[in-house]
Amino acid sequence: MLSEGEITETIQYISDRRCKSGGYCFYQLDEPNLSDTWYALGCLMALGRITPDPKTEAYLGQHNPAKSGFTGLYRLWYLFWSYRYLSGSTPDFLIKKLQEISPPIPRSTGTMEMASVLEQLCFYTILCTEVGIHIPPLLREEIHSEVLKWHHCEGGFGRSMPTLIETWHAVAIFQALNFDLCAEKIQSFLFGCLDDQTGFVNVPSSHPGYLEHLDAGVSLAILLNLPVPNPVICTDFICKCRKANGGFTRSGFGGNSTLEYTWYAIRTLSLLNGKNYWKW
Repeated sequence: MLSEGEITETIQYISDRRCKSGGYCFYQLDEPNLSDTWYALGCLMALGRITPDPKTEAYLGQHNPAKSGFTGLYRLWYLFWSYRYLSGSTPDFLIKKLQEISPPIPRSTGTMEMASVLEQLCFYTILCTEVGIHIPPLLREEIHSEVLKWHHCEGGFGRSMPTLIETWHAVAIFQALNFDLCAEKIQSFLFGCLDDQTGFVNVPSSHPGYLEHLDAGVSLAILLNLPVPNPVICTDFICKCRKANGGFTRSGFGGNSTLEYTWYAIRTLSLLNGKNYWKW
């Protein structure tokens, strides 16, 4: 785990990326974006250093659909958690906008750029659960059957092959909607993604693993109510990703630190330390 000195350096790294306008930007120009703001606030919350910030809240308020126009699902996700971390509440405009969105059910097996074909549906399902939006029985069954289309005989979920990230998203959807799942086969797939250098890899027998794969593996183990395998290896790999400036890179093989990978590192360390702030 991080020492007090390392925590202080990480908090300074995050603070240095807060823009004058209230949001955050990992490359330290006054060009804030919602994703970096979510990553930064999530880190501060997990480290127990979140404090009220009217200027950041005002920045978030600029993205009210009534002021900024259309708000897509990713924006709703960033806004929801940013407000949750800052104030513990959810603005009415977010709930209203979420009620207007149809569930982004993946219906094509074609090539897609996103890391997980189930990511958007996972975000949608979790947000509806968090704010208490009722998903009708017929829609719930449609979601269930569509997610099962991405299930593989190996036990995991994914497009052409099962991946750890997509399996984590599938299990998060199932648990949010109280669906039964084949836990034994999923557990077997999870163990197949173990790696003796990075903790987890996204696909069995592949190499190397990266912070997002480690985060998915730890998160999936917790969703399945399992002890996290290889916690020492996981922690050591995260520490190898830490840079002297207090931020984290995607892997221990070099690169620049970003708020995104600092968030993966801090979130995963918190989960490994038993601080489960998240249901997903």
